[in-house]
Amino acid sequence: MREYTPDPRDPHDPFRQSRSDTAPVPLTRVDAGGFTARHLEKYGITSDEAVFLKAVVKAMNGELDGYNLRESMSSTIKTLYDIDDDKLQALGYLKLHTGVARRRYYSVTPAGQQACRMTKKHGFDIGDAGDDTPHRVGVELTRQYYAARDDVTRVEVSPREGGSRTDLVVVDTDFNRIATVEVEGGRVSADPGVPDDVSSGINDYSSLRHDYRVLADADGESVWVVRNHEVAGNVLRALTAGDTIPVNIDRKRLRGIESGRVKIGELTEELDAIDAPGIDSMLTFQQLRNRL
Repeated sequence: MREYTPDPRDPHDPFRQSRSDTAPVPLTRVDAGGFTARHLEKYGITSDEAVFLKAVVKAMNGELDGYNLRESMSSTIKTLYDIDDDKLQALGYLKLHTGVARRRYYSVTPAGQQACRMTKKHGFDIGDAGDDTPHRVGVELTRQYYAARDDVTRVEVSPREGGSRTDLVVVDTDFNRIATVEVEGGRVSADPGVPDDVSSGINDYSSLRHDYRVLADADGESVWVVRNHEVAGNVLRALTAGDTIPVNIDRKRLRGIESGRVKIGELTEELDAIDAPGIDSMLTFQQLRNRL
């Protein structure tokens, strides 16, 4: 891999520099203006809680100076504000995600975005409208991993693919697409508030099968980046249950993947043997982080 080259123009670059390109931008509190006493009373929050929510949304949008999505939000953003994240979760303004490659992240809900008067952006180079932060973390880890490769000239985030939106497209130095990537954040058992009777991963199997078909029709390697082993097993279970998808992994093996007894790295030969065009390889967030 080549040495990663920062791009100060890119709002998502984890090593973004200041406009003078002389020193990293420090993480500081965001502007507290715009929150009247009446507004804070309406939403039942303090000024610090409103500004904290605003900072998290800015981080989700790639617009928070001094912060990148490889860093835990709990040990960076949260330390600048006097907030009660349990209270914000109870109000329905905030989600806490703990099982994200050993780091803690937050997502601000639509109600929380109203409370802090800051909207989560979506679209090309940012991501889907419904993305929680774990998904955006996975997209950013994937982008950085491919951008550091010697054979890659461009990584596109959230481009259109035959009427559907994919998470990432990777183009090599000969301007050929070498990979189309689907990122699955999902829900994991480590996340607070997940009931014991609710399964991990993604409940919408039809969405996963749709993503598979998009990747199967796309050029280049079909890569799935998953939050952890639970989501990996969930994805493979959904594809195995699809009648028109040539993925067939037995139930015992799926349970082993979901529980972590079967490591994701052990699936390489198995996926090669399946020869399913919509899933050539699978990586976890932590595997990508370890390669950066």
